[in-house]
Amino acid sequence: MKFGYTRRLITLGVVGGLVAGLVACSGSGGDSGGKVELEFLQSKPEAVATVDALIAEFEATHPDITVKQNSSPDALTVLQSRIAKDKAPDVVALNVSVYRNLIDSQILTDLSGTAAAESVTDDAATAYMHMSGQTDETLALPWSVNAQVVLYNKGIYDQLGLEVPTTWSEMISNAEAIKAAGQNPFFFTWKDAWTAKTVFNSVAGSLQPADFLTELQGGDSTFADSSFYSEAAEKLLELKQYGQTDPFGKGYDDGNAAFANGEAAMYVQGIWAIPPILASNPDINLGAFVMPVTDDPSQTKILSGVDSLIGITTQSQHPEEAQEFLDFLLEQEPQATFTNDQHLFSVRSDVSSDDPVLAPLKAEWIDTGKVATYPDAMFTGSSDLSGVVQVFLQDGDVDAFLAALDQDWQANGLRP
Repeated sequence: MKFGYTRRLITLGVVGGLVAGLVACSGSGGDSGGKVELEFLQSKPEAVATVDALIAEFEATHPDITVKQNSSPDALTVLQSRIAKDKAPDVVALNVSVYRNLIDSQILTDLSGTAAAESVTDDAATAYMHMSGQTDETLALPWSVNAQVVLYNKGIYDQLGLEVPTTWSEMISNAEAIKAAGQNPFFFTWKDAWTAKTVFNSVAGSLQPADFLTELQGGDSTFADSSFYSEAAEKLLELKQYGQTDPFGKGYDDGNAAFANGEAAMYVQGIWAIPPILASNPDINLGAFVMPVTDDPSQTKILSGVDSLIGITTQSQHPEEAQEFLDFLLEQEPQATFTNDQHLFSVRSDVSSDDPVLAPLKAEWIDTGKVATYPDAMFTGSSDLSGVVQVFLQDGDVDAFLAALDQDWQANGLRP
C-alpha cells in the first residue's frame, strides 16, 4: 500500500519459495527455550527494521514471550496457504484491501473491548475498516493511516518560478513549463502495475461521488455508464504525456531514487514513499500537494484511508500473548515510533506528526474532512485492478478500460 499498497507482481516461483520458507518457521504454537513464541506476519517490507525495534522493546518487558517477524509483500497469498495447513501466524498486519478476504476466511478473532481497540480513537479510520470489511464487527484494527498526494521538488519549482497548483489547468500548465525547461514533469513507474493504480486512484478519487459504491452494489450504476470515470480515463492519458520516455520500464524503487535525485519535478505517490526517497537523498527539498483534478478548488480532496490492518488469527495457540503484543503495538509510544518512522498518520488522537510535509496534510485536509476514499477500496484483495489500469495506460482504449473495470468489479467487487 501500499508502500502502502500490496505488491502483486511476484512470480509464482518466488511466492512458492516464500510460502515454503514461512511454513518451515516455528509458527503459531512454537516455543523457544520455554518461552511462548509468536509469529507476526506483516506485508510492509520497508517497515521490517522498525518492527524489529518494536519487537525488541516488547520482549524486554515480556521476558516469557518472543516474537518472530515474517514480512512478505504478497502476504495474503502466504496467509491463505498457511490457513489451509492450520499454521496461520498468531498476529497479522496486511494491506486493508484484503480485509474482506480475511473475513470470508473466518480467520480473525473479535477484538471488541480489548485495550488495543480502545486505543484507536480515529473514528474515520474505524469507519474505513467497517467499509472495507462490509461489517460492523471489530475483527481487525487499523494500524496506521496513509494519504496519497503529489510529491514535488521544491527546488525545481522555485527555479522555474512555479506555484503549487490548486486546479487541474494549473497543474498541467506547470507540467508544460517544466517540460519546456527540458525536465521531466512527472516520473511514472508503471513497470510495477500497482503504481499505475496509484495514479488512477489520485485522478478518480475526487471525481467519484461518495455514494458510487452503494450504486454499484445496488446495480444502479456501472463504470461504463459513469461520466466521471470516462473523465478520469481521459485525464490519465493526458498525464501520461508529461512523464519520462519509458514509464513502463521503471518500477517503484527506480522512481523513488530518480525523483530523489532530481530527475522529475513531481511524483504521484503515497506518503509511504517518503522514507525511501529521503534514504536516497536526505537533502532533497521535498514538498507535497493534493492533486487537483478539476478547475474548482473546492472539489479537491485528499485520498486517505487505513494503510494497514492488524489482527489476531483464530488458529493462534497463544491468543492471550498475541493480544498482549497487539495491545502493545497500539500503545502511545509504539504508535508514535511506527507512524513517525514510516511517515504515516497514527490512529491515536494523542500521537501527532511534526513532519513539515505531513503535518499540513493532516491539519488542513484530513482533520477538516476534505477526504476522498480510494477507488480501489471498492474491490477486494483478489482484484486485478492494477493490471487493468496498467493495460489501459499502455493501449489507451477508454471503452475497453471501463468495460474491464466493470468486469473486474463483478468478479471482485466489495459486496455487503
